[in-house]
Amino acid sequence: MLYTGLYINLDSSRDRRKRMEAELSSFGLTDKYQRFEAIRGDGTKEQSQTALPGGQLGCWHSHLAVWRLAAGKGSHLHVLEDDAALSPLLPRVLETLELDESSWDLIFTDVYFHPPPTPEQFAQLCSAREAFLREQRISLIDLRQLAFTGTTSYLVNQRSLPRLFELLQGGWQSNRTIDVVLRQLIRRGELRARLAFPFLSTIASESEHSTAGMQGPAIRALDDFRKAWFYSVDPDAIRRKTIACDCQASSNPLLELYLNCLRSVLGTLLQSGHESGATLAVNK
Repeated sequence: MLYTGLYINLDSSRDRRKRMEAELSSFGLTDKYQRFEAIRGDGTKEQSQTALPGGQLGCWHSHLAVWRLAAGKGSHLHVLEDDAALSPLLPRVLETLELDESSWDLIFTDVYFHPPPTPEQFAQLCSAREAFLREQRISLIDLRQLAFTGTTSYLVNQRSLPRLFELLQGGWQSNRTIDVVLRQLIRRGELRARLAFPFLSTIASESEHSTAGMQGPAIRALDDFRKAWFYSVDPDAIRRKTIACDCQASSNPLLELYLNCLRSVLGTLLQSGHESGATLAVNK
């Protein structure tokens, strides 16, 4: 598959740029990926059209701008945010991937499962991971039925770029982040998206301090659950770091991380509900 790459980076995020360039260099990808100076959303004329904070509005503008830059170049586009950590397997998979161009618009190489998958979906993900461990085969999972967020790393079909512009231009006026709007379009069948699995990318440690100002319920549990699906990671090492437990190996660390994620998200929602109820009681 013929593709080119761009990574989005703020001028002020010099450490992220240095790490990203070092990683691309280590994989021999320096000539294939270029830096795109991220657009700040603060102070733009569109800021009055949305309730989104400047970082998230800047994310909208930056992603649309890299699509515009790639239009007409005749190759697919791999978009990276500067907190992406790549696997050495990723370039080889993308270069050898053979797909009918009419069958997909986007391929994500990792996502947040937010909210977490259903038990049935979790079992399917575990089966796909086991298939990889047995056969070293990357699965491409249809994202239509999975709840997800994140635009850390994804491939755009060059034929789909005009359609993406048409569907997303001005989308910030919905007061939703660009990943949430993409998810809605995918769920409605207006875009076709797949997920490379196990993940061929993950998030670097500095992503805990997102320059887009991202927040969410039980963010640490969601981060750790996401990182556990990276193709080369040891899920049990993440479990030992994440969950207060003894140091013995777990027979099913992914299940423990999944249950911890569910507990954390539900706990956050319950706490939010209690606070809302207290406010309602005061306002009666």
